[in-house]
Amino acid sequence: MKTFYDNPFIPLAIVMLVAIFMLFAGCTSEPAKIPGNQPGTQPATAAAAVTAGGPAVASLPFGVSVTVPAGWTRQDVLTSETRDYGRTATRIARFTSPVTIPGDATSVNTLSIDLDQSPGSDFEDYFNKATLAVEKTYGTQLDSHSIVKSSTLQVSGYKSYEMDFQTSEVKGSYIFTSTKNGMYIFAFRGVNKRVPVDTLQGEITGIINSVTITP
Repeated sequence: MKTFYDNPFIPLAIVMLVAIFMLFAGCTSEPAKIPGNQPGTQPATAAAAVTAGGPAVASLPFGVSVTVPAGWTRQDVLTSETRDYGRTATRIARFTSPVTIPGDATSVNTLSIDLDQSPGSDFEDYFNKATLAVEKTYGTQLDSHSIVKSSTLQVSGYKSYEMDFQTSEVKGSYIFTSTKNGMYIFAFRGVNKRVPVDTLQGEITGIINSVTITP
């Protein structure tokens, strides 16, 4: 008497049925989803690379965006007080660079972005008074002929003036940008040592060229 296993066609039929079932299951199942690689998103590895090693674009309150170098940290402040240039302005944000001299915690550069919403209509007068205020703030600390006022420049298409100054301890470069929304002040500061100063001077132009203002 032949059993189920003695029939040579039965096992072959089973194998064929299993193969057909597996093929059908493979065709009807959904493809695996890869996290971070869905439509409208960046791959996770690309996002991590931008965060870890590239310049960072910061979108700030009051219609400002700016790109800062890799490693700079951001602090949102939004406080209003009288600044060293003699005006009461809202500090939108403050950025701090990594140390530029290994082991020297003071060798950092900073960028503060302020907004004076009531600057008046006379930009020339505003800038001259700001210059006098800086001279008064630092007084005898200022090096001889240390304040330099620039000719007109453009920041995000808006008329701007630059003021550079230094004391024996501090190097500053302030850019005043006049818009219909008020006066934006981009205040770069750093310790007056060769490496931090050289580093900052090499970064200011790129940072300012990246600024977008949409009041």
